[in-house]
Amino acid sequence: MQVGRLEVGTETLVDKSKSTKTVLMQLFAGNTNIEGATVVNACYGGTAALLNAFTWVESEGWDGRYAIVVAADIAAYARGGARPTSGAGAVAVLVGRDAPLVFDPKERATHAANVWDFFKPDHTVEYPTVDGKLSQVCYYQALEDVYTRFCEKLCQNNSGEIFDAESHDYFVFHAPYNKLVQKSFGRLYYLDARRKAEKGREIPAGFELEMLTKPIEETYSDSALEGILKKVSAEAFKEKLSDANMASKLVGNTYTASVFLGMASLIDRVGGKGDLTPGKSVAVFSYGSGALATMYRLKV
Repeated sequence: MQVGRLEVGTETLVDKSKSTKTVLMQLFAGNTNIEGATVVNACYGGTAALLNAFTWVESEGWDGRYAIVVAADIAAYARGGARPTSGAGAVAVLVGRDAPLVFDPKERATHAANVWDFFKPDHTVEYPTVDGKLSQVCYYQALEDVYTRFCEKLCQNNSGEIFDAESHDYFVFHAPYNKLVQKSFGRLYYLDARRKAEKGREIPAGFELEMLTKPIEETYSDSALEGILKKVSAEAFKEKLSDANMASKLVGNTYTASVFLGMASLIDRVGGKGDLTPGKSVAVFSYGSGALATMYRLKV
């Protein structure tokens, strides 16, 4: 009776009509008064469900009970280059007020677009139709969009304080495969450097003005730039993201559960060392093909 909302994010559906949430209701004997349903948008469904739960808990309509967010998927691919990125996972998140990890609804930015990088048009086949090259570009574009506006929002909400990749203690990224996470994290430093160049500020070490002024689309497949960004961000990646990334290295791709698995990995590894102390911040980037993405911040 302590649970009043159950949100499920999954693209591994049990039925084309019946919500997976209804299947989980068998776990709540005697409690039929539970709002929520299944949310579907590739790997983003779990984050959409989380934002729904956050909105409910902070609203005037909240009745004092907990919300539970379930993100669960089987990541299966047909034979070919994508198959090594398969995996499976499920995570349940308890949401309520006065939590040890705090979400501020003003500290988030979302990207939404219509692209066909990954989709499942045939319900008789469990495998998706994937354009891997396009999907990586969409991931980069979504990250750039939400990261830029996320930093601007934090600046506006915190008396003009400048925010960049160094402003957060830890990061959690959606992890379809770990090489993409590392390359994408490096791009945050590239975006920071581009912003400084545009505003006439001193360019960070390791960058040249020419690489910061070229059209952004030309940088997505620039292997030389990738090498520079990996070097520039290597130490920060190890400190801020490698702990969150560890679980996905062991489990593989988990679709909607990915960022939640990353958060659990961060809590286990960093919290286990006693370093996840009050005041620390975690920036989370969630991406789902199709495409939807959100970057938000949690504070300890």
